[in-house]
Amino acid sequence: MATFLLVHQGMTSKPIYLPTITPEIVSTLQSIVPKERIFTGSKTEKFSKDFYWYSPILKRLLEDRRAEVAIRIDTREELRDITALFFSKDVPVVIRGGGSGNYGQLIPLYGGAVLDLSGMSKIFSVDGVVRAEAGATLRAIEFEARKAGWELRCMPSTWAISSIGGFFCGGSGGIGSILHGGISSGDNVKSVTIMTMESEPKFIKFEEKDAIKALHTYGTTGIMVEVEMRLGKAFNWEQLIFVHDNWHELLEWTYSVATDDKIVKRLVTVFEAEICSYFKPLKKFLPEEKMATFLMVDEPAVEALLESAKAAGIAHVYSRPFGNPPKPPFITDYTWNHTTLWAIKADPSITYLQCGFGENFSENLDKLKNKYGDEFLLHLELTLGNAKFEAGKPGVTVGGIPLIKFTTEERLNEIIDFCKSIGVGIANPHTYKLEEGGVHPDIVEKRALKDAVDPKALLNPGKMISYHKNPFEAQPA
Repeated sequence: MATFLLVHQGMTSKPIYLPTITPEIVSTLQSIVPKERIFTGSKTEKFSKDFYWYSPILKRLLEDRRAEVAIRIDTREELRDITALFFSKDVPVVIRGGGSGNYGQLIPLYGGAVLDLSGMSKIFSVDGVVRAEAGATLRAIEFEARKAGWELRCMPSTWAISSIGGFFCGGSGGIGSILHGGISSGDNVKSVTIMTMESEPKFIKFEEKDAIKALHTYGTTGIMVEVEMRLGKAFNWEQLIFVHDNWHELLEWTYSVATDDKIVKRLVTVFEAEICSYFKPLKKFLPEEKMATFLMVDEPAVEALLESAKAAGIAHVYSRPFGNPPKPPFITDYTWNHTTLWAIKADPSITYLQCGFGENFSENLDKLKNKYGDEFLLHLELTLGNAKFEAGKPGVTVGGIPLIKFTTEERLNEIIDFCKSIGVGIANPHTYKLEEGGVHPDIVEKRALKDAVDPKALLNPGKMISYHKNPFEAQPA
């Protein structure tokens, strides 16, 4: 076992590791996979990073973290043999999908190995349920599904590069969540198959609700190798943009669209005017000082929707079919966390939060704007919460990813504390620690699963902080 030390940097201790990957291990790896799929030294950099730099806090904490070795895996057999090797040598292991996460989920805290599963990308079937290897991209699945009259029930704005395994391990919802809810909602997930981290790795399949405990765990609870997700009926989506100069009137109209069951929707997003100014490719469609709503609706609903907007004094400025097969440009490239990316391109001091604005959302949004003004820019994503899937409860949830003009960590924490004080839920994107990033009512089940499938706690150590052991964390003297 390698020796690890802690050094203090600001308020947070950072692990400093001694190497675990020896020349002998590299030699053994070369007997399992071709040497051109094994990367060491500076070549591990690109495999060791995600979009953690959206957060100035995570940028400081994780900037120098990288693996000692990265391996591109093509088959289960390669994965099994390499995992068994690393288990025998006590090497920490992190799994990589598309690398589009935002919280440092795949960044190795203690060196060791990153296993890139992008080569495990087979799509076995799309007959109402997609069954695919974990490395299959959501883009490939969406295209294949639509050929057969189906589509993904939900997907992130990074769907062009994200893998389905990475989405299940690090995501929660996205485009389509207004129609079907997030990953863990209803019956969206049919099954996940994981591989254990043992001397003789085993494959374990969890089905239906039993699979939820294996979701959103940053790869700490087994290596996800195959998934089944139920698909939705494919619609002829029209991408629409509306603008208005009054926030409250635009939000009221948009909420009425979101809650109208007669309008089939895949996306409902609302932006303050300053955010719209960051969308340079859309500049000619977005007048200055105008708020905007981005929608994806089923084509038959468009005519009535345009009439509704006109009656409310809201201007329609953009239409484009999503296409079958989908053809860019996509308005989804400006929603969810792509919004944050466009903002950071325009102003690198900007960061973000992830909020649920509660039942009194309009009142809470006013409180935030009155207190913080343009320091807190409103970006709303309307979805179906889990309550929709409990009989008799309303479904539309007003959440979002507001932009924050960052000054100091103390000021950011003050904003977070104020949000909580008025009943605004926060899923903190400025931590790489699973439990601190959101509410996990099944964390006890997740810890028990890790105990069962990762006996040495080698999988992504340091990310599930409530787990009872971390062999790479130095103990206080």
